[in-house]
Amino acid sequence: MSSGSGSDSEGELGDMFALPREFTPPPPEPTFEIFTRDIKDKVPQEIKLRLVGSHPLWGHHLWNAAKMFANWMDAHPEHSLGKNVLELGAGAALPSFVAAVNGASKVVVTDYPDESLISNIQYNAELNVPTQVQDGTVIVQGYLWGSNTRPLLANLNPLSENGTLPADKVMYDTIILSDLLFNHSQHRAMLKTCKETLKPKTGRVFVFFTHHRPWLADADNKFFEIAAAAVVPPPADDESSDDERDLGGFGFKVEKVLEEKMAPMFMEDPGSEEVRATVHGYIMWLE
Repeated sequence: MSSGSGSDSEGELGDMFALPREFTPPPPEPTFEIFTRDIKDKVPQEIKLRLVGSHPLWGHHLWNAAKMFANWMDAHPEHSLGKNVLELGAGAALPSFVAAVNGASKVVVTDYPDESLISNIQYNAELNVPTQVQDGTVIVQGYLWGSNTRPLLANLNPLSENGTLPADKVMYDTIILSDLLFNHSQHRAMLKTCKETLKPKTGRVFVFFTHHRPWLADADNKFFEIAAAAVVPPPADDESSDDERDLGGFGFKVEKVLEEKMAPMFMEDPGSEEVRATVHGYIMWLE
């Protein structure tokens, strides 16, 4: 009897404190962060970035790796000046804007094709590099890692009447991956896009990141194992899918160029504070 009463009571009162169905909490308001460049004679000295209020793909933060890489790019302007630059998973797109103001010939800024992410990048581009947006030097574009790279390469090459790229197509000199390695399931997709768009021999992929979850550092670093492993072409008669086949690697050369500490992004997070404070930087290329 008591059990039955409790059940009736829950049925009568269970929705009393529920929000009305038509009520949806408003999304958090966007925030702004100002990045000050370390090299004091750089113009502009400050870059103002709007961050989306909240997003499941973490576009609402300006990550330490992006700040560190932006300053690294300022110290190595040869990777921007006159170069064709592509950024994947750009978020607030700080490194792309630094490349643009350092004289890049073309900067294609991409992130997951979500309206809130892409419109926010477009806002930041028009705020920080309006001239380069107007003259087509800076292009903002939605792109899904591992998908057809023709839309990316079409920014550098004229397409034929039937939509194909020229045989001697122009490729990207500089590709930026800033704090993306925590997406473990997407490592191959990122590497596929990099391999299909990077200029062989002279092109460089820059991978800057932090182990935000120290207990998964090995899984983060697996990216470089896959990148550097030899390519294993499938047998001619192999009809198995990519998921069923040992694909080997992508044949990149890999070199570590930076390891520096900053304040951890989230002091309350679990795991070694020292690991969470460290930014790592790598360069990759194809011979």
